[in-house]
Amino acid sequence: MNAIYVLSPFTNPFLNLAYEDWMMDQIQDDEILFYLWQNQHTVVIGKNQNAYKECKVTELENDGGKLARRSSGGGAVYHDLGNLNFTFIAPHYRYDVEKQLNVILKAINKLGISGQFAGRNDIEVDGCKVSGNAYAKRRNNSLHHGTLLVDVKMEDLAKYLNVSKAKMESKGVDSVRKRVANLKQFNSELTIPLLIETLKISFEEEYKTKLEERLMDSSQYQDRIDKYRSKTWRLNPIEDFQAQVETKFPWGEVQAFFHVNSGTIMETKIYSDAMNPDFIEQLSNVWKDIPYELSSMRSVYLNEEYKNMVDDILSACFHLEENE
Repeated sequence: MNAIYVLSPFTNPFLNLAYEDWMMDQIQDDEILFYLWQNQHTVVIGKNQNAYKECKVTELENDGGKLARRSSGGGAVYHDLGNLNFTFIAPHYRYDVEKQLNVILKAINKLGISGQFAGRNDIEVDGCKVSGNAYAKRRNNSLHHGTLLVDVKMEDLAKYLNVSKAKMESKGVDSVRKRVANLKQFNSELTIPLLIETLKISFEEEYKTKLEERLMDSSQYQDRIDKYRSKTWRLNPIEDFQAQVETKFPWGEVQAFFHVNSGTIMETKIYSDAMNPDFIEQLSNVWKDIPYELSSMRSVYLNEEYKNMVDDILSACFHLEENE
């Protein structure tokens, strides 16, 4: 196995996220990528989230920040240079979330911090979230990436994110600043360079192989950078929707907007922090040019894997009772 290591020289989210996207098509059967990167003053939202719902977009941009959208599911996160991001990309048969998480958890432990995986996608220390993880798949390869809060400015995290009250209440806390913590709180000597070196050691121990360092060349994926920088990708604006559903399920939050004309769905936009981005995108595509009614919307989505999630959303749309 060829283990590729890349440390991004950029702090621009459009270059960093575009590189991930490009590498999803480049990784070969005998390769795995371990990629570390940082963004300066950025909010990154999940693939299917409503930008204006999750982030104070105007305030962020007026303060010189950037709003970015990634290719994976999950929720909105704030990045500054006190945060380190990690990415694993591997062929499906070599992709192993447990092994990948072990790299992160072992590194944290080596630094004298006791972490554990919790909930759908978090790493916690003493009940506080220090890392969020998200996932994506493509034809040949899978991606797992996440954040590591080292010394993030918590006042900015709270300033720019519109954190759902329902989500916070479900976790038994009343503010985002009580929910998250910096790793530096648990090891005052911790720095980003020290964490990077410890992660590299942890990877080589877990995979029993040496990392091969490579450099990034942004000229190789300029078309992806243009996509990630574009307002069409980042903001995905919603206009003229006449029906709206907003609710929270155990598997994630959903905001669904339907443009309905004479009983027919003209367009559907679904925003969610669900960990299954393809499923959410598929629903937006199939709930179109059909009647806005239960049986039609249920019948066009035939993937049994997500049947219960579809029924959850439809129950909210049509206010179904639990026994229906």
